Amino acid sequence: MKKVLFATTALVASAGIASAQGIEFSGYGEMGVVGGGNFNGGFAAGGVTQFHNDLMLKFSATTETDGGLTVGVSTEIQKAEGNANGAFAADNTAFFISGAFGTLTMGEIDGAVDKRLTENMGNPGTIGDDETIHAGYMGSYADGAYDNQILRYDYDFGAFGVSASVELDDTDTVDDGYAVAMSYDTEMGGIGLGFGLGYQSFETDGTYAPVGVLGVIPAGFESEIIAVDMTADFNNGFVAGIEYSAWNFDNGVVSQDIDHYALSAGYSFDAFSIGANWGQYDVDGIGDISGYGLAVAYDLGGGASIHAGYGDSEWDAVFGPDAGQETWSIGVAMSF
Repeated sequence: MKKVLFATTALVASAGIASAQGIEFSGYGEMGVVGGGNFNGGFAAGGVTQFHNDLMLKFSATTETDGGLTVGVSTEIQKAEGNANGAFAADNTAFFISGAFGTLTMGEIDGAVDKRLTENMGNPGTIGDDETIHAGYMGSYADGAYDNQILRYDYDFGAFGVSASVELDDTDTVDDGYAVAMSYDTEMGGIGLGFGLGYQSFETDGTYAPVGVLGVIPAGFESEIIAVDMTADFNNGFVAGIEYSAWNFDNGVVSQDIDHYALSAGYSFDAFSIGANWGQYDVDGIGDISGYGLAVAYDLGGGASIHAGYGDSEWDAVFGPDAGQETWSIGVAMSF
């Protein structure tokens, strides 16, 4: 799930500062220093050390109909670093209707697979998203392959949950994208376990890039993803997860397979939270593209915390020996 440039892991607000008649405001702010470096090309020069600041305000409103349905809307207003004063933009806008039948949500949201599967456990977040922008990270499956406007249905019964979603191709030139997924939570020996299984299909339109350093997949490829995951909460501050997904792209002449593997773990004690994750794309006929990320946070109280992160990527299979990138960040964040 979120994520994070793909589904951003920027620090999420947890409490509202104003609430009346179903209206709530929340948000976060952050400042610090980010940097890193590129090795052996592939991308434009990056990783220059620089100051970073960010501000996000989230607005949400809910109401209840006479028939007992809950209806709501939310959006995020964000101002990133830069010298364009006042350049705020709305993002992640969504509208939902919920009742005994389940919940129907439309907007810039997770698709069914990303809703039910968890790719990164125990992540306290960083101001530079170092732990989620490395080359091995996969945070949203094929969500956003078109216009990133998704309609999703969710229903939970006991320990089971099911979701189905669709993302339309606005150009009407390729097939629409569909996804279905389910999750199951249980406990065994005092350990909380979670399992997820999902399927997603779509047709490439010439703009979708499943692995960033490889560029876009040409238009006209019928594409399928099958994904599974397992998570564990040991109820002692330690959590862990494993994820696998198989991707296939086929236009009737050329077929391309990609396997993705991910491991993640986190540990919290006192005011500290530590998270780590590793991911790898095994691209048929090309090789491995991998990376890992680390995130550490210290809770100062009052919604403020110190965050530090590091990310490392390797794409030797694409650009030759020692090709890759590393990023780092350190700073202070405040949620409200």
